Amino acid sequence: MRLFINKTITVLLLTLSSVAFTACNKEDLNAGMAMQVLVAGYNNSDHALQISLDTSVYDVSVNNGDYIIKPTSLVHFNATHRYVPGRTNKMLVITDTVTKKEVFRQQLPETGTKAYYNFLYIDGKEVPSQPPAADPNTNKLGFYIRYAESTDPVDIFLSRTDAANGQEYRAYLARNVQPNKWAYAGYLADERFATINMLSSTNICFTKAGTTDQWAFYDDESKSKMAASSLVMPRAGEKGLVQPYLVVQGKWGLEIGRMFFYPDRI
Repeated sequence: MRLFINKTITVLLLTLSSVAFTACNKEDLNAGMAMQVLVAGYNNSDHALQISLDTSVYDVSVNNGDYIIKPTSLVHFNATHRYVPGRTNKMLVITDTVTKKEVFRQQLPETGTKAYYNFLYIDGKEVPSQPPAADPNTNKLGFYIRYAESTDPVDIFLSRTDAANGQEYRAYLARNVQPNKWAYAGYLADERFATINMLSSTNICFTKAGTTDQWAFYDDESKSKMAASSLVMPRAGEKGLVQPYLVVQGKWGLEIGRMFFYPDRI
């Protein structure tokens, strides 16, 4: 009899523990979910911008103001947004901190764990990036060159000098790119720029269209070249990628904003 009672008590305790565990898990699932929200682009205005996700406002009080988008700077916003499942009309809103004007508004996805947005704010308005559809036979590289001093077309190419024989190699990424407009070109990794080691010693050069030594920006070589590692280029055998880039003059020279999201390339 005692053995029967002990077994009965054990079964009841296991059953109650199972019910309690299930209830706790259900509460955890209903308590909220998390979504990684990323915004990439450029704020060309003289005012700082502020982002809000649903009811979460990333103002100067959050993380010492690190999430505030500074004037004339690249945008690299990355935050984890927690929300209750089933809630609708969740919004990402970007606001001018001086005028209080909304400059960008997009609905957040209802499902999923990541949300990615491109945001170019130039001359007081949003500039849509409008990337093309992927092509399984090639990669598509897009360039938006922000250069107020000229609208003359620009050639963009990779350049490196072989350490063994001193020979210079060159591969074009795009030709006749007009500043302040989006331009896309097909690209497959050139065999001379196909590995990470090759690209580590490669420069991206911006020259006046049709030339290789007339520098595109301020007629200055140092302001018209940068390391190829900034682009995270397609490698040998890779196809079907769409990679838009924003090119701007920063405080210390050229800067590139990668306006695409592939987890292994960010």
